[in-house]
Formats: sequence, C-alpha cells, structure tokens
Amino acid sequence: MSFFYQNRKEQLYLYLSNNNPYAVHLHRQLELIYVLSGSTTVTVEQQEFPLTPGQGVLVFPNQMHGLKHVEPGQNLLCIFEPDFCHSFRHFFQNKKPSRNDFAISTLSEHSHIALQGLEALASTMEKDRPTPSDVQIYAEGYLTLLLADLLPSLPLQTRKSTEDLELEQRLLLYLDANYTKELSLDSLSKEFGVSRFVLSRIFTEKFHTTFPDYVNSRRLDYARDLLLSTELSVTQIALDAGFGSSRTFFRAFQDTFHTTPGAYRRQTESTHNSSSPARI
Repeated sequence: MSFFYQNRKEQLYLYLSNNNPYAVHLHRQLELIYVLSGSTTVTVEQQEFPLTPGQGVLVFPNQMHGLKHVEPGQNLLCIFEPDFCHSFRHFFQNKKPSRNDFAISTLSEHSHIALQGLEALASTMEKDRPTPSDVQIYAEGYLTLLLADLLPSLPLQTRKSTEDLELEQRLLLYLDANYTKELSLDSLSKEFGVSRFVLSRIFTEKFHTTFPDYVNSRRLDYARDLLLSTELSVTQIALDAGFGSSRTFFRAFQDTFHTTPGAYRRQTESTHNSSSPARI
C-alpha cells in the first residue's frame, strides 16, 4: 500500500477542515475526526467508515488512514500526542480498536460538551498551525472528558504480531515501545534483519528526519509530560526518558524548547494557575 509518514512536531493540532481530502498516511499521534456537516469517508487500515454529522473516528498511533469528502462539508480535526492527556498517557501502548468509528448519539452529555468545546476552540485556529499554550490547556480538559467517555465504548484489542505490517510501521511501533531504552541503528538492524543503511534511508526519505532526531523527539515529549505531571527531579526525568545524562537532556531540551526544563516547568505551572475556564 502506498502511504506517507506525517512528521508532526507539536503536542496538538486543532482546526476545522473544509472539504480537504487526505491521502493514506500515518503518524505517531492520535487523530480525532468528527463530522460537523456534509459526509466523509475515512479509511483506517483497510476499513471504510462512511460518516455523517454527529459521527466520527478516533485513529490510534501509527494506524494508516485517509480521508475523502463524499458531500461538501466541514470536519473537526484534532491531532494530539498519546501523552497529551496525562490520565491516558500509557493507555495507547499495544492497543488499537477493531473499529475506530463512533456516534455522538451513543455517548453521554459529557462528550457533547467536550466536542462543542473543541469545535469552539478549533474555530479560532488555522489549519496545521501549532496550538497556543493557553488553548492547549482548555483542549486537554475537553479531550480528557471525551476520552473518558469514548474509550470504554470502543472495541479495543491488543495489537497482534507486527509481521504482516509494513517495515515502516513495525519500526515505528517498536520505537514507540522502546524509545526510553538504549537504541542504535545497529541494534535496530539486528532486531529487524535489515542493514543500518536501509533503516537510515527510511528515516530520511520516509520520515523526513534522522534516527537520532526521531528518538530524541520521543524522549523529549515524554520528558515534557513528566515535568508537568510529576514532581520528579529533572535529573531523574532525564534518566527515565532515556537520556544518558542530565547534561545531554538539558542541551537537547534547550535546543528544542529554547528554555531549561526547570524554567519550562515553572512557566507552565504559572500559566495553568492563572488560566480561567474556556467558554463554549
């Protein structure tokens, strides 16, 4: 199957999409697609889901999916990291739905409120633009509310053997399960039975990044989550996230976020404390 890897770097993308088709692709984030008007067909791993207003899909990490509009309309799109909602950050490892679709009519009033809130936030955002930190705070609350209601209703199953998946998918699934461990192209070469040069080319040509940058990105996302959701020391977080030393972690964090881990934690806590609830 022809597909491409979408290399997104932000924790959250939230916007309203008007009649925009998407070729088959995959990424490490979850993707919520909810139809507001018109009709849309979403394909997830060879299953087709025709959707009308009030229906949607929740695509899990590294599931191949695509979208096409059947009748002109508008969709709510929310693409977010598995650890964006702290309460569910370990939920998506080794699980996926046997069906990804849902209908708002089968969910509680909490989901109605959550989707209305996300739609209101998305109406202020531009397509594929990073979401401001204050909007992320509100979006995290709405998504947590929605996931608490939606996930128990999805028929979840443990991921089966990855032998029948594309090499790129197997590689991403392996890295998502092991990025906190010591990794190298040589160790991946032994794991997958292909040369390190083939693996390096997959990262540059398919994922549009390098192997070290991809692994560091996953580790930094996890470290950022630990900074916000735990009281662990920065040194302990560096080790838990897979960095060999706190010095390496500090340098990588500052290069990416342009601040120190401690300053990031203090600044985000200050933003949380000073924010007021969003209005729908």
